[in-house]
Amino acid sequence: MKKTLLLLFSLFFVNSPAVLAEEFTYEEEKMRNFEVLGMSIGDSLLDFMPEVDIFYEIEKHKKLNRYSHLKEPNKFLEITVPKQEDYLYDKAKVFIKNTIPSDYTIYGLMGYRYYIEDFDACIKRRNQIAEILTDFFPDAETGLKVVEDNVSIYNTFSIGYPAKNRLIDVFCIDLEETYRLKNNFREGLTFGVRNKEFSDWVQDYK
Repeated sequence: MKKTLLLLFSLFFVNSPAVLAEEFTYEEEKMRNFEVLGMSIGDSLLDFMPEVDIFYEIEKHKKLNRYSHLKEPNKFLEITVPKQEDYLYDKAKVFIKNTIPSDYTIYGLMGYRYYIEDFDACIKRRNQIAEILTDFFPDAETGLKVVEDNVSIYNTFSIGYPAKNRLIDVFCIDLEETYRLKNNFREGLTFGVRNKEFSDWVQDYK
């Protein structure tokens, strides 16, 4: 199992972290086995980025105001982590709790692998990951959802369903090429993992 996961998408993290163990459900404990750029839910971001870089990323993302539609838009802070050598992800985003002082614990984690103009390859990889996740969480509800409009297709597989229970999402995005180039967007596969507190926050709309 571990070897297969590593070959597919560098998903498995051999040593589970001990941080916040008492706050995790059984599913979340298993979820901590998955990594993005070496990071897992419950890790401290300080082990992967200097504090000055974290502050810079926090301020940059605050200006984007992406979470104003949520009831508590500032409860969590977003940080982009660039691609690192020997990892299969092209970049990652992490979310830490907005507390003073912060312990920089990771509550939400997203990894991105670009498949530019190759949606079929993205779906193939997504399906491989979905099969492994289904085996890894045999008792969890799963869901598959496709959302399409005139410029995009989102094809999502989720562990934990209905929406309020979602802890892991693996989805492919396909964008209309003129629209993608005009806006300088990327397309491809996203692997997202989060604990329940973060999952509840991101779905708690105004």
